[in-house]
This record gives sequence, C-alpha cells and structure tokens, in this order.
Amino acid sequence: MKKKATLRDIANICGCSVTSVSRALKDSPTISAATRARIKQTANELGYIQNLAASSMRTGFSKTIGVCLQDFCNPYYAVIASYIERYARSLGYSVLFSTTNELPMQEYNVCKNFIEKNVDGILFFPIQQDTRALELLQEQQIPFVVVARRFSDVDTDYVIPDDEQGAVLATEHLIEKGARNILFLNVSSSISSARERLQGYRKAIQDHNLEEHIVEGSMQFGQTRQLIREMHTSIRNYDAIFAFCDIIGFECYHTLRSMGIRIPREMKLISIDGLQEDVPLPVHLTSIGTDRRTMAQEAIELLIRKIHGQESTPHEHIIINPYLIPGDTT
Repeated sequence: MKKKATLRDIANICGCSVTSVSRALKDSPTISAATRARIKQTANELGYIQNLAASSMRTGFSKTIGVCLQDFCNPYYAVIASYIERYARSLGYSVLFSTTNELPMQEYNVCKNFIEKNVDGILFFPIQQDTRALELLQEQQIPFVVVARRFSDVDTDYVIPDDEQGAVLATEHLIEKGARNILFLNVSSSISSARERLQGYRKAIQDHNLEEHIVEGSMQFGQTRQLIREMHTSIRNYDAIFAFCDIIGFECYHTLRSMGIRIPREMKLISIDGLQEDVPLPVHLTSIGTDRRTMAQEAIELLIRKIHGQESTPHEHIIINPYLIPGDTT
C-alpha cells in the first residue's frame, strides 16, 4: 500500500521547511512564485491531500458551510442549492447539505449535527413549525443566515424574496387578463411567505374592489389534486387561480386539465417561483420569479461576513425583488 504523503515528504524533496511548504500550498505571498509552483507540483506528484481537520484546528476555520434545507424533492430547493454550492466553491468553501423533510425535530438535529461537524456557518431554510433549531443556533453563537423565509418575532440576518410584492404582481396580472373571481390557493399561515403573499393578494384585490377567495392547501404531493377534486363544482365559479408556488401550480394545471377545464380560456393560472428559468419543463406556467442565483450569492456573502466577525447592528435584511414571467397559462 502506498504511503500517505505528508508535508515533511514535500519539504524533504524541495529542500525547504515544513512551514514553507504549508505557506506555499496556501498561496502565501511570503513564498516566491517559483517556489510555490515547485512545491505545488511536488505535492501533486506525491498525491498529497490536505488534512482539513488539522488545518481547522490551527486556523479556527473549517472553510465549510452547512445548508439546512426542507426537501430536495422540491425543485426550488434543488436549484438554489446548486447555486449555493457553485458560488461557495468559487470562494474556497465546501458545502454540506442536509434536509429536514419538514420535521421540526429533524430540523433541530440537522443544525446540531452541523455544529458538531465544526462548520464555519449555516444557511438556514426554516420550516417554521417551531423555533427550537433557531434557538440552538443562537445559543451556540454560530454564524447563520435565514434564507427564503423570516421570523416575525425574532430578528435575524436574512435573505428573502419580496413575497408581498410578488403576490401583488401575480394578482394584478390576472386582473389585467380579465379575471374577477380569483382563488388564492395558499398554504399554512405558520410560514412567513404564506402570510406575506396573502397580504399582497388582499392588497391587489382590495385595490380593485373585488371579492377575495382563499383556500389553504399543502405543498405535499397529491394534496392539491385532492383539494381541487373535492371542490369539483365550486372550482368552476372561479376564472383564475393564484397558486402559492410552482409545484402547487403545476398540480393545479394537470388536475384542472383532467377535469376538462381549459387553461387559460376557462381558467387562468399563475404561481410563484419561476422554476422554468432553471429547469426544463413541459408546461410554460405563468409565474412570478425571483433571481435564485442572486439570493444564493447574497446569502453566502452575508454569512461569510458574519463568519469573519463583520457583525452588523441591527441585523442585515436583504430582500430580492420579484418579476413577472409570462407563460401559456394566463
């Protein structure tokens, strides 16, 4: 079995100290460019792999970020995760992902495991069924940034889309297309984005003196189909549906079509997420988009500032503007 290469092996071959080898591999300007190149070439030839655990003990940083997500089955999170990983890697950070499956205890354990693995900081996509995980992060004083949602009763650093304005854009678009009986298919009000999208929907409805129609659904697969089929007669009283998110919107689309309802002639349909900008989809759903690449970059940059002690008082709040993505369903 081949012996594992060490810094001393590289130093012996290159005729320099272990300290010089370590600095050269970190691109320290105290080592000449020619020496750095020779040391790196020798390290590659020997198959040297840096011991990051040992390095983190010396420096105090693991160069690793933990990302606590809800569910990779939702393409919204899969897409933003890819942007997070890509941008973090460009800045020299590795990323650990773990999902909560919308379970509060699992959310707590994910955050606990990240802390045990000595990550430098955490991007926290909360499920908002309780605050145990949030309280853990605060108690352990680990740098973290809340992403996609925010807590109304606890101030934190966060990066979120402008959910209220997104809902205004969605509702206004349906009204401009001639809709007057607009059903807002929302999810649990425990989620901040659900509350804020409801506010935006109500604002647009009231501005046009229309009657509001609100039904609480679920992002769980199959629940939207069941809900719409249970409303099989009353659903035809509406001329438009505003769905909380794209995965609900797509389930609406296929269920309505299976019931013989023509879209957009008999029923207009809009949602929020704009997944078709990142994922090739067979249906071009009219949607409200938010730049997920920008969200990922802003969240990582904010987290790195916190990791390196650049705390802000009060906390930083970054809100990303939404925009309309016209499709074939309105």
